[in-house]
Amino acid sequence: MSDLHHWFENNHNDLKQMSRELGDLSRQMRAEGKQSILVIFQALDAAGKDSTVRNVFRDCDPGLLHVHSFKAPSKEEAAHDFMWRCYPHFPAQGEISVFNRSYYEETLVVRVHPHFLGAQKIDVPVKKSFWQQRFDTINRVEKHLTQNRTQVIKFMLDIGKDVQRERLVRRYANQDKNWKFNINDLKERDHWDQYQIAFDDMLDKTSSDEAPWYIIPADDKQMMRLLVATIMTKRLKKMNPQWPPLKSMNENELAFLAETLRSDARDED
Repeated sequence: MSDLHHWFENNHNDLKQMSRELGDLSRQMRAEGKQSILVIFQALDAAGKDSTVRNVFRDCDPGLLHVHSFKAPSKEEAAHDFMWRCYPHFPAQGEISVFNRSYYEETLVVRVHPHFLGAQKIDVPVKKSFWQQRFDTINRVEKHLTQNRTQVIKFMLDIGKDVQRERLVRRYANQDKNWKFNINDLKERDHWDQYQIAFDDMLDKTSSDEAPWYIIPADDKQMMRLLVATIMTKRLKKMNPQWPPLKSMNENELAFLAETLRSDARDED
C-alpha cells in the first residue's frame, strides 16, 4: 500500500471534521478582515470539481464564500485581455473565492484548440513564446495577489483516462447525472495526449513559491476531497487569522449597553 493510501485509510472518516474546522477558521478570517484566499481548481472533465467544492466548503458561510465557474468566453470577454473576466471575482479581504476552472483555461483549451484564439483577434499559429508570455502574466498577477494578503491555493485534480471514460459514460446512463452529459466531452478525449502536454507545461511554468500547485489524484473521490480539505485547513492555520478585539465605546454607548443588559436580566427574572 502506498503512503498516500495508508494515510487515507487512517484518516478517511475525517472529512466532516476537517470541513467544520475549515468553516471555523474561515469565519475567523472573515471577522479579522485582513486576508483573503483565491482557490483554483483545474482538471479535465469528470474529475469531480463540483462535488469537491460542495463537500470541502460546506461549512463555510455563504457570505464569505464565492464560487465562480468559467465557461467559454463571451464576445465581450474575448474582446479583452485573457485574464480580464477573472479580475472582478478576485476575493475581497475576509473572503474566499473559488474558481471552478480559471484563467488557466487560456493556456490549456486554446493551446489544444488554437483556432479558439481567433475570437481574441490573435493570429495563429502562435509562437512558443506566446504561451510563456501568458505564464509570465499569470505569475505576476498571482505574486501581486500574495503581496496584497491574498493566498492563492491551486489544485490540479488528476483523473486517469479510463476512470474519466467510465464517469462520462455513467452520466449518460444514469438519470440523475445525464443532465451533465455532453457528447463533446467524449470526443474531447481524442486530444488526451495533447492535454497532458499542456497541463505538464502549465504546472511546470506556473508553480511558484507564492502560489504552488497541488496535484491531487482524482480517481478516488473521497480521498481527493479529504486531501483538498486537509491542505486548505493547513494553509488557513498558517495564515493565523485572529479574532478582532471588541470595539471601544464611548460613555453613552457603554451606558446604553449596561441598561440593555439590566433590562435583559429583569426579563429573565
